[in-house]
Amino acid sequence: MFVMSLVKMKKISKKIALLLCLLLAFIAFTGCGQNQNTDTQGEEKTKISIGCMPLNEEAVQVVKELMADKGYEMEVMVFDGNNLPAEALMADEIDCLLLNHLPWINNFNEQNGSELTMVKGFTYASLFGIYSAKHDSIEDIPENGTIIVSNDPANMHRSLLFMQKLGLIKLGEQSGDYYTVLDISENPKNLQIVEVETTNTAGSFQDADASISFSSVMRNAGIDAHSYLAEDGEYVNYPTGFFVNKGDEESAWAKALIEVTNTEDFQKKFDEIFQGAYMIFDYEG
Repeated sequence: MFVMSLVKMKKISKKIALLLCLLLAFIAFTGCGQNQNTDTQGEEKTKISIGCMPLNEEAVQVVKELMADKGYEMEVMVFDGNNLPAEALMADEIDCLLLNHLPWINNFNEQNGSELTMVKGFTYASLFGIYSAKHDSIEDIPENGTIIVSNDPANMHRSLLFMQKLGLIKLGEQSGDYYTVLDISENPKNLQIVEVETTNTAGSFQDADASISFSSVMRNAGIDAHSYLAEDGEYVNYPTGFFVNKGDEESAWAKALIEVTNTEDFQKKFDEIFQGAYMIFDYEG
């Protein structure tokens, strides 16, 4: 009987030990999960990575300085392509971006099945003009002249509408979500429309008869941002702001971005840096 009791006690002890091991493992696992959540997704996140391009990096560096005062550490990722920050954000390689305007992001979401979302409360825009190193007026653009435009759908659409507004072309029925060169119904000067990546619209500025581009892109290329022959006046419909993956727009760090960019300190530095190539405005959309 005594021997049997010892055997039973040993079995019970093994069961208790096993249960204790399982309990400790569960506590360790859930604890790690909680720490990971606060580091990457929770309200206590303090390390943030942001994507931009050289043309607006100076503004992002000011944001970084002001966020440091709030206890946030920001890593600035400078990309060399207009679509690269959005691709990185979609892949969770960065936390947010400050570069592209809302119609561009909407098209990116449609094409990629992503849910990049603007954080409300801070928006700015770049002017969109037609620039020429060869001509002093729109009327001077010759027959068979070359016009440089952006090749992405949203900015191509805007460029073609601008050309129509200037009397350079007429557009027919819109065949898709955006106008393309295939929708041009009249081209009286037989203008040659050359499509390039948005940030390269300033690259052929000297060779083409005209380039339709953003004032920020021209400034970044060392060209007077306000030297355009005409400006389309549509900047309020193309707001740029902080974009994040859906769900992060209400996070504490996203709200902190809005707080620092609405300070007098930031807006003064922003205006000093860009001299009107970018303009801060309230977007009501």
